[in-house]
Amino acid sequence: MTHTFELNSADVTANAKDANPGDGICATAAGTCTMRAALEESNALNLAPGAILITPAAGFTGNIDPVPLSGYQYMETASPSSRDGGSHFAVTAPVTIDMKSQVTIEASRDTGGALFHANGPDINFLNMNQALSGETSFVMGPKALRVTIDGGSSVTQAHYGPERFVVYREGAKDITVKNYRLQGFYAGDALFWVNAQSATPIENIVIDNVRVTYTVGGSCSSSDGSGCRTDILGFSGRGAGVIVDGFTFTNSFVSNLLAQSAFPFATGNTAGTSAKVSDITITDNEFINVRGTGSGSTNAFITLPYGQIAGKNEISGNQFVRDTSGQTMAVAWNGNTTSGNAGDMRIANNYFNGYSANSIYLYDTGTVNVEKNTFGERSASQNRPGTAEEGRDGSNALLDNNRNANGRVMTWYPTGDSAVLTGDAPAGSIQVESPLAADVPACVATLDVSAPSDLPLPESTVDLDLYWTADRTAEVYLGRVEGITGSSAKLLLDLPVGPQKFPSTVVGEFDEATIVDANTGAGQGYVRMQTVGATTGQSSQYSRMVGFSGNCRPELTIDQSATQNDSTMARDLHYTVKSSLPLDPASVTAGVVDVTAAAVAETVDAGRLNPRSVSVKPISGTANREFTVIARVDDSAKVTAGIAAEKVTSTGGLTNRAAAESTDPDITFINPVQAKPGSFTLVTGEPTGKQYQLTIASGAPKPSSDLNFVATPDQAATDNSVELSNVNAVIAAGATSSGKIKVTAAEGDVPANTPVRFSHTVTSDDSNFDGLVVNDLLVKLFSTDPSVKITKRAFTDVGDASSPAQIMATGTEALAGARLTDGQAVCFVYEVSNISADDWATELTDIMVTDTDTRLGDGGLIGSVPSLAVGQSTLLSACGSLMPEDTTVGGSR
Repeated sequence: MTHTFELNSADVTANAKDANPGDGICATAAGTCTMRAALEESNALNLAPGAILITPAAGFTGNIDPVPLSGYQYMETASPSSRDGGSHFAVTAPVTIDMKSQVTIEASRDTGGALFHANGPDINFLNMNQALSGETSFVMGPKALRVTIDGGSSVTQAHYGPERFVVYREGAKDITVKNYRLQGFYAGDALFWVNAQSATPIENIVIDNVRVTYTVGGSCSSSDGSGCRTDILGFSGRGAGVIVDGFTFTNSFVSNLLAQSAFPFATGNTAGTSAKVSDITITDNEFINVRGTGSGSTNAFITLPYGQIAGKNEISGNQFVRDTSGQTMAVAWNGNTTSGNAGDMRIANNYFNGYSANSIYLYDTGTVNVEKNTFGERSASQNRPGTAEEGRDGSNALLDNNRNANGRVMTWYPTGDSAVLTGDAPAGSIQVESPLAADVPACVATLDVSAPSDLPLPESTVDLDLYWTADRTAEVYLGRVEGITGSSAKLLLDLPVGPQKFPSTVVGEFDEATIVDANTGAGQGYVRMQTVGATTGQSSQYSRMVGFSGNCRPELTIDQSATQNDSTMARDLHYTVKSSLPLDPASVTAGVVDVTAAAVAETVDAGRLNPRSVSVKPISGTANREFTVIARVDDSAKVTAGIAAEKVTSTGGLTNRAAAESTDPDITFINPVQAKPGSFTLVTGEPTGKQYQLTIASGAPKPSSDLNFVATPDQAATDNSVELSNVNAVIAAGATSSGKIKVTAAEGDVPANTPVRFSHTVTSDDSNFDGLVVNDLLVKLFSTDPSVKITKRAFTDVGDASSPAQIMATGTEALAGARLTDGQAVCFVYEVSNISADDWATELTDIMVTDTDTRLGDGGLIGSVPSLAVGQSTLLSACGSLMPEDTTVGGSR
């Protein structure tokens, strides 16, 4: 800025004139700086844009009243418009007037002319509150160019005097009002009033982020302006002489426009009743609880100019919510064109509610791109069941394509109800491109659709827009599928979960409708569609309605897999999870599977079971509806798998409401790794000692890698110098046992039956065996050798082998020294007797009885005797076929 004129006086009388306009000093004869003096300086200097700023001085506040009770004087007496008898302040040169929301300029009486007459280039009015005269706040004269009103609020309160906020004269160009709040103004003209007095076009009117918030009720009188309301846009006359090239109303909010008009570009179906307006843009606005006046196509909320409209025109992204009564149409256009197109017009992505005839009415317009609009439950439409398409020129239709409008083409339509997708997507299905954000839960449904057969047909290649309705309109846009050809298609569409909100007639409140209940997952309502030509944008009416149903929450089962052995010695335990709906694989992880384990008879250490899920993978070809779970434990156990509620998520984002059900969730795992024998007695000082092995049970998988064992003695073993020949035994890959391990104890006296232990751990690259629990080796020490006599007797032709006594009772004993035939079935009875000397303990425990024939018993282990007192005997038995070698019955060892 090269000049800043700081206002310090509210004077508007003849004394407010500048003493010497053009000297660069804002000063009256009294030395004050008034609005008039500052403007006279600015107009006289006529400097480049941005060079002059007019703003209140520090500490200067209050109101500049342009019409005090006496003495006020117009700065310009000529009428700037047909409604204003003069101008309080005239602006003819580039200037920025920034009132900083510090000083108002409001007329105290219903008298006077325009507040400001802007009739020059590059004029900016900033932060102007209560800019109100008794007529028009701002007149944009024929020479107005690049004029901006930015920021502020003007609300009629004191009286009904203010009638217009902005008047546009012919020739005005690039006039912008933005970031402003308006309320009131006396009915008769409009907030934004076109006052063209010749055919010179007005160019590029922009109204951006303006809030027009009328009250409900209130008074509009000479002493109270709180209830005043006027139209949004008005024209002083219409016809060929009223030309506006470029009109934009965007990002704005209008509420409680009750008995007033909004955008009456035309008032009838003749050229003489219509302004000639081109490049119309009405986008991203909220029109809440608006009623309007009259009915029919010439009294719509937006009545577009009659006849052809030049330029590119768009009505999109708006919310039109009518009051409980009022205008019957929201958007209407009579294009007066019986062939061809009346203009480039797009009506899209709007929400309409409450219009009782047609939300969109088109007559002789040619092609108009009408797409992705939604309609609230109060919108006029065909009644359900709606088994045919909506009338193309009916009195109760969402879109009325009348006469030449959109060629009156027929629409594609759904051929059957839509249902939640529970299996694989049908072959050839096409996904509808959803408008939902990625984090919005949705439910996938199927829909079969067909091309129309009645004339006139749409293009051969079309785009299909899908909608949901609670009853008979089209409240929710579900998305689009493009480039459809042929006579039919199978569609997949995403329906949002939870309440969907729509503007209400009460500002700040919302209506709701639910497509999919977020709690139960139940779907409801109806689906319909609209056809749009892929090339021309030619738009059909809306189709018939079909039902939508199904449950959108996944229901789960988890059971052992069909191929899983139970019981098993294989480490990986396989379960199968099945879902009623496709699941998001990222949500089905090992962490969501609860694995528990209970000890069984074979369990070595119940405290070390460590049940866990190690992997979850989708099963190929199941569309993410089936998954394989692998669980593991570290010791023999009965293993159970489950999935709790709210753990996994469908592809649409809904969790399982209930825990997974199961009919066979248990698998018994038998630990195949054993130290055998697991216990024996050992005499201290005995050089030959005893032997044991680390083994893998028969029937278990053979290891693919070495099993490396570590044996660790307890303190008693260390104290009594009990040693192993190999503390790092190995079962080689493919083998089933380690080498034999000798156990010796140093000579010395010990209390009989002194227990010592060696614990074992195992590691391997083979996950079947790595980390399994291995039973301890229990050695009971004695200072002298206990004596056990075992007598072995053979019996043939045994009738009952259930016990040693039954074998002897039902079989024929082979006499001592007799020879039996190789392979002959024979049962052996072993008499085990404790014949220990007196210095031995009175009782032996855990006596392990083995035979050299490893086909008898468990690999040659006939059995164990838990307890045997001195002098007592017990019987064990085993049956099998004789080995092809010399076998002599009888004897003892």
